[in-house]
Amino acid sequence: MLPDLVSLALFLRTVDNGSLSKAAEQSHIALSAASRRIALLESDLDVKLLNRGQRGVSPTPAGLALANHARRLLSEAERLKTNLSDYAKGVKGMVRLYANTSALTQYLPKELATFSASFPHIRVEVTERLSSEIIQAIAEGLADIGVIFTDIPHQDGLKIFPYKVDNLVAVMPQNAPLGIRRLRLSDLVDSDLVVLESNTAMLKLLEKAAEAQGKKLRLRVQVKSFEAICKMIEAGLGIGILPKIAAEAFAGELNLRLVPLTDAWAIRQMYLCCREEDLSISVQKMLDHLLADVL
Repeated sequence: MLPDLVSLALFLRTVDNGSLSKAAEQSHIALSAASRRIALLESDLDVKLLNRGQRGVSPTPAGLALANHARRLLSEAERLKTNLSDYAKGVKGMVRLYANTSALTQYLPKELATFSASFPHIRVEVTERLSSEIIQAIAEGLADIGVIFTDIPHQDGLKIFPYKVDNLVAVMPQNAPLGIRRLRLSDLVDSDLVVLESNTAMLKLLEKAAEAQGKKLRLRVQVKSFEAICKMIEAGLGIGILPKIAAEAFAGELNLRLVPLTDAWAIRQMYLCCREEDLSISVQKMLDHLLADVL
């Protein structure tokens, strides 16, 4: 028998609090009722889920596995509830769009706005993820359309379409030497750099380019957003490499200089991807909309 959502929610509260009594209180049920629900879970699944001690409870390895699955199930259930509520209000379709930071910062806001204006009855869910995570989400059916960077022109089970081109520039404080008109990574590799956190496509690209020159990047600051990078550069903590359009949004306000990069890798191709199967009408409309200025 599959566990019910109420019991799963109670189990998660128990794990998160390390206490069954606190979980019972948060679930607005008696402790005895909460204890019976956990016991039934263990009986139905035929496995011990919790270790019980004087200081509370902790999940067993099986309990940790159940907690991970329960979080996804409850999240999907909440999404289902929200989506059905939208349909009741007149929504005719939904598109789950996963995109990298560069696309969300530069191109997508305006395109999503025009799409929503043209198709107000289609709900669009937008999620920011790394390109590798987006490809996996598409393959697993968690996303309908992805915007990615990839050097691989084809992925099994996926359709990939060229999308926008991303031009990278060096972002420097205004007091940088005025004679600089163009740069290569070799000109910057010995400087302190301000970059996005690890595992992003941008950082991997820079590390690969530096490695080709037998160098290692001097990563002074790693942050989570383009805006934070620009503020760190303004404060004099280093130099950054960012998409041109994203950098232009902050350059004027923060008094920064943008210098073009001449390295071949500084021009990056973005792609749209979706599964190789018949798409819903809503997803096809979104794909056509995003490709309208490309094809």
